Amino acid sequence: MATVIYALIALLAFAVPSAAQTTRVEVIAEEQAEKAKAVGPEGPSEAERIIRRILLSPLLSGGEGLYPWFGSVFSGTGMAVGAGFLKRFENASFFNLQSGISLNRSTVLRGGFAAPALWRGKMQFETNGQWLRARGMSFYGLGQDSAREDRERFDYTPKDIGASVTLKPRRFLSVTGGYTFMNFDTQRDAPRFSAAEAPGMDEELNYNIVRGTVAFDWRTSPGYSTRGGLYRASFERNQETQSLPYSFSSQEYEIVQLVPLVREQFVLAARGLVTLTTPDGRDEVPVMLAPFLGSGSTLRGYSNRRFTDRNRMLLTGEYRWRPSRYIDLALFMDAGQVAANRRDFDLAEFDVAWGVGARFHGPHFTALRLEVARGREGIRIIFAGSQPF
Repeated sequence: MATVIYALIALLAFAVPSAAQTTRVEVIAEEQAEKAKAVGPEGPSEAERIIRRILLSPLLSGGEGLYPWFGSVFSGTGMAVGAGFLKRFENASFFNLQSGISLNRSTVLRGGFAAPALWRGKMQFETNGQWLRARGMSFYGLGQDSAREDRERFDYTPKDIGASVTLKPRRFLSVTGGYTFMNFDTQRDAPRFSAAEAPGMDEELNYNIVRGTVAFDWRTSPGYSTRGGLYRASFERNQETQSLPYSFSSQEYEIVQLVPLVREQFVLAARGLVTLTTPDGRDEVPVMLAPFLGSGSTLRGYSNRRFTDRNRMLLTGEYRWRPSRYIDLALFMDAGQVAANRRDFDLAEFDVAWGVGARFHGPHFTALRLEVARGREGIRIIFAGSQPF
């Protein structure tokens, strides 16, 4: 019986009239022809068009005139919003003014002016000034072993004015020298650390700061790029003008490398950062000016300014994917350590954080970055107005 049933099925399968087969082919061909009429040239989706109109508007792209500002008043004060005004002049000259307020009511007012470029655009002078009030800053004590429960809060109010000159003798090479006078003081809510444990706290300090930077930067733009790299070395002399024991020198080295894959739809990004300070004699580096880890761009899985000491080292790797021309998605990992002595760095002792994020950007700038990061102390959510590096 089974043999008969199989035979009937076979007969039915092969007994389909050829006319029916021909009709089915014709129907499919007609449907494809109709679809071809409806489908035009491939282009951006409606969602992409909306994002493009928003991101490339004169306001968000930093065009001339009034624009909204997103970022941080000071590292450790959280996300901030504000407004700015930009006026461009001939020969790359411009005037820029910004003001903003953060979620914890920290405020900033800063302005800068760049004189017309000289020497065929290879030299430019800039002046800048800033008034800032950073509220509720965190200090957990010095060192990688500081305890989270020992946190104390303080307000930080720096005021500074300075000038710099930048030379660009080659296409990607720049050399910058500058001077800044800075005055600041701090006020603690409930002191938990002694003066020796928290250098510079509760004192008004004045600094003459002289700095120099050499950079080789062949990224398409510092604000957003999918290829290129940055090699930077900076040196600073911080002289306390009232002969208080807080004078020191510092040096910082940074390497950023972006490797595009598959027509720049995927990007491997890496960063290395080392900051080293050397106090004068028995002087100390004040807490507010000391290197730290823990922020939206340094060890993202930890609280802002979670680790502080004289020296720091940070390693970061990211895998970025562009599902749209205006959106990047990223997987990232940060690893870093602070140390009183540079000989104390040990890769086995690095704290690690990892996470995922999304970045909304234009061709040469990043408008908004949203990230979720995890470290050994929990999960952090990050809102920022720039790339991590």
